[in-house]
Amino acid sequence: MQYPFADAHCDFLAFIHSKHFHISHPTPLQHISLPYLQQGNVKLQFFAMWPNLKCTQSATEQCSRMLNDYQSILRQYHIFQPLDTHFDLNNEKISTVLTIEGGEAIGNELDILHQFFNQGVRALTLTWNYPNAIAHSSLEGSSLGLTDFGRKVVKEMNTIGMAIDVSHLNDAGIEDLLCLSTQPIFASHSNARALCNHPRCLCDDHIRAISQMGGVIGVNFCSTHLTTHPTASLKNVLAHLDHIIQIGGIHAACIGSDFDGIDQCPIGLPNSSAMQKIANGLKDMGYSDKEIYQISYLNLHDYIIQFI
Repeated sequence: MQYPFADAHCDFLAFIHSKHFHISHPTPLQHISLPYLQQGNVKLQFFAMWPNLKCTQSATEQCSRMLNDYQSILRQYHIFQPLDTHFDLNNEKISTVLTIEGGEAIGNELDILHQFFNQGVRALTLTWNYPNAIAHSSLEGSSLGLTDFGRKVVKEMNTIGMAIDVSHLNDAGIEDLLCLSTQPIFASHSNARALCNHPRCLCDDHIRAISQMGGVIGVNFCSTHLTTHPTASLKNVLAHLDHIIQIGGIHAACIGSDFDGIDQCPIGLPNSSAMQKIANGLKDMGYSDKEIYQISYLNLHDYIIQFI
């Protein structure tokens, strides 16, 4: 049996030009490609637009270029289609969701947020690794939460119906969001701090609170977010999924691989073609077919469909 999979985060779009990534003809460095997605039975893939802040182009300009690349893929490869409420798992199509990783893309202008939303962006990761006009990142060590502008962004995202992604956000910012947001928030690619004490991982209180408001947490495959050992494995991914379920419930866990955004993949998960190994591992741990389906696909689908 092949389970369908949904993946809440990949960075493929950021490297089409700089690393010559191609959606149907993968380079040796790629983790995401059409043949890999088909082999892994990935039926829902989030594509993040991550602006490189060291680039001479502005973050907004970079995201606009990636948006054009994404639209070009949809035109050339009809197997990809933006997720809609009529998507049928039984056909060959792969549904997609377009996101932005890093509030730098909107600068300090709500109009730019609206422009990206009108062009199909359905989720925004408020920060990446640095502070911006919206909030502070988990790597800064800052105790400050959302800025005044960040609070305006959150209210506006609630109004227009754009998903708020807390991955990379610091604890104080998550606390502010839990109080401020009127819609469920999610973590597209974050792990459990109880298993790996890294600031990019979520504490149990935040896992529980995100789950209680109807959000999901996507376990990522970044080795330093999975284990303190030099290399991670499939076993570590399964352990983080299991911990999130124990804290937040079966409806809280999903996958957010961070493929093409990580330097080293876990042993056994070299690219998206290997997703079925996660399902097999969950089965070996005693999870039922229904529960595996929830973790592999349904939880993330049901979360994001409310914003489509």
